[in-house]
Amino acid sequence: MTRAFDLRIKQALDERIQQGLSRQLHTFDSAEAPHIKRDGEALVNFSSNDYLGLASDEDLKRAWQEGLDRYGCGSGASPLVTGFDYAHHQLEQTLCEWLGFDRAILFSSGFSANQALLFSLMQKGDALLQDKLNHASLMEAGMLSPATMRRFKHNDVEHLQSLLDVSKTQFVVTEGVFSMDGDLAPLSAIKKVCTDNSVLIVDDAHGVGQLGTEGKGSSAYAGMSQIFWW
Repeated sequence: MTRAFDLRIKQALDERIQQGLSRQLHTFDSAEAPHIKRDGEALVNFSSNDYLGLASDEDLKRAWQEGLDRYGCGSGASPLVTGFDYAHHQLEQTLCEWLGFDRAILFSSGFSANQALLFSLMQKGDALLQDKLNHASLMEAGMLSPATMRRFKHNDVEHLQSLLDVSKTQFVVTEGVFSMDGDLAPLSAIKKVCTDNSVLIVDDAHGVGQLGTEGKGSSAYAGMSQIFWW
């Protein structure tokens, strides 16, 4: 059985190599920054998700060091047990005051936030309408949720409107700033076509800190308040 499985893996790897799809890890010699080193060679980093250069920011590094001295290296448990401390609470309160919401919930990643939101709020019989270019975390959560998911053409408000069903509870999900192309969702126009039984959700991972007054994000930039997270 082991030999048969090894053969299967070898065949799959050989196919990927023949198709030009084989990938390899590269070890870098420097910390995440606009300029990095690999095998002693200096490179300009165009591949990072650290868009704002915060990974190497000196103020943040000092804050991390102070936080390690005060709070240690890990929470030790889930938030509902003993893993929710003053730093978490203060961050949630600061986000609420800044963005104008009653409550905030922290997640370890945007991927897990997207998954948890659609899993927890949607029920069988609900309709989920997603922009065709939404992030993979939203699409995967939609496919695994009990709701019926349909996709509307990218930033096409007329197509979205044709899919809306007034007889169902429905969630309309879009990104505020789309991660691959960098274009903006027409949030005001989308909001206008949403019916009373529709909830508009905006993944604003790339809008908060960049758009709107005080960097409050895509919704603020569009002059409206919405449900959003990152």
